[in-house]
Amino acid sequence: MSKLKQAEDDLKKKITEHNKKIENLEKEVNFYIKQGDVITNQRAKIQKERDNLAVEKDDMAKQKALMEEDLNFIMKQSDKIAEQKHKIKKQHDLVQKQKKKIEDSILYAKRIQSAVLPPNRFIQHLLSEHFIFYKPRDIVSGDFYWTKQMDKRIFIAAADCTGHGVPGALMSMLGITFLNEIANKNPNIHANEILNELRIHIISSLRQTGGTGESRDGLDIALCIIDHEKRTLEYSGANNPLYLIRNGDLREIKADRMPIGIHRRAKESFENHIVNLEKDDLIYLFSDGFVDQFGGEDGRKFLSANFKKLLIDNYSSNLNDQKILLEDTFNEWKGDRKQLDDILVIGFKIAFSKEEVKSVLNYDWADKTILIAEDDPANFLLLKKSLEKTNADIIHAENGKDAVKLFRTNPDIDLILMDIRMPIMDGIEATTQIKQIDRDIPVIVQTAFTMSSEKEKSFKAGCDDYISKPINIKELFATVCKYIEKDE
Repeated sequence: MSKLKQAEDDLKKKITEHNKKIENLEKEVNFYIKQGDVITNQRAKIQKERDNLAVEKDDMAKQKALMEEDLNFIMKQSDKIAEQKHKIKKQHDLVQKQKKKIEDSILYAKRIQSAVLPPNRFIQHLLSEHFIFYKPRDIVSGDFYWTKQMDKRIFIAAADCTGHGVPGALMSMLGITFLNEIANKNPNIHANEILNELRIHIISSLRQTGGTGESRDGLDIALCIIDHEKRTLEYSGANNPLYLIRNGDLREIKADRMPIGIHRRAKESFENHIVNLEKDDLIYLFSDGFVDQFGGEDGRKFLSANFKKLLIDNYSSNLNDQKILLEDTFNEWKGDRKQLDDILVIGFKIAFSKEEVKSVLNYDWADKTILIAEDDPANFLLLKKSLEKTNADIIHAENGKDAVKLFRTNPDIDLILMDIRMPIMDGIEATTQIKQIDRDIPVIVQTAFTMSSEKEKSFKAGCDDYISKPINIKELFATVCKYIEKDE
């Protein structure tokens, strides 16, 4: 029995140990099962993260595709912008070139306009005490002044052409050319006859008929003729009056209320006014630019009444001081406002003893050399005899080719008088070649063809000024003097 009991106890013991092993195994199994769940969960999480990453990757791929698409669009836009920028730069460069070309053309027009206006030395010779207040609104002006001396008569005009700037300047060139032609044709002409003829020329040149919609261009002008022998002043005006101040009293000589150009009264003659002059009379000619300027505190026009008062209050001042006063008054009145029109005011004093026209001008150019290119012996002789009075050294060329040759071999030449129409080589080609040698040498062309393209071609060739044929000696001296004495 004891053995059996021993066996049972051993069996129980083994069963207990086995059960413990089983329990331990179950614990281990449960542990690993739990670990497996954790791993499964981790795997699930990893898989989820992988799925999320896959989604994000897809999103990123889509975003990348969109970004690449945007980038391609931006690159295309950038190329277009670069192309547009290049086009804009080309257009800007073209505009700048065109602007410079236009500015150069306008400056060239200014040069031509300055050349045809009377030289100050010439005016000073005719009117010893005078002033000219000339203030273009733009580079070139529609206002112009004109003077001419024929025997004992002095012609003076202040004109205001339609418009300002280039259009006005073109009209002023017509006006100056026609005035010279009219006066040269008839030195004894009356003031109103000049305006009548000038109107015919303007209407004809602009082909005006009075039809609807056609050009109404023309000019307003105040023109007077001083006769030193008779001591009288003839005046005729188209819209622009003349003021005469004598002993502090201002007398206005009214203009005809019609322009130089097509008008309903174009067949009527302008009136001729004759005034007996006295010593120290003050004469004023002007355009409407000064009186029509807006300014002052209220921004209103200056008006004729204020202009008259300004002249009367300061008539006893010398003419230079009057000019300064007019300039200062105008600038102060205008203030920061834009100048609306060209300004022209001419004032001069009658002093017969000082203004008596001399037949000879006293110039001393003994140290100067003048080359005259002229194929006509009579014209050369006239120029030579006139200029010999100045003691200048005169050189003669009978054609343009000789003129170029003489200029190359004579470095001391100070000025050239160049005829345009000459054999072998004309004056225009000769001027071009001479200006290529020395662009600063003054060249004054002589021409009888004031309305032809020759004058324009001459300026393009580089000429500095011109004188019209038949040559007026005093005008010749005044023009030459502008260049031959400019550095003295």
